[in-house]
Amino acid sequence: MGLFGKKQKDNDREELKGKIEKLMNQYDKEEIDGDTYFKKMMNLSSDYQKKKKK
Repeated sequence: MGLFGKKQKDNDREELKGKIEKLMNQYDKEEIDGDTYFKKMMNLSSDYQKKKKK
């Protein structure tokens, strides 16, 4: 943590981790199937990579 709180990068990463956990829970509870899980996970990953490059 810096002098002025968390960096935006840290906040983005925490947000991503929360979304991944939610997605994993949905798959674990069989609320979504494997194909849907894979597609959503890939979208989360690519969105994070795009945001990271900016």
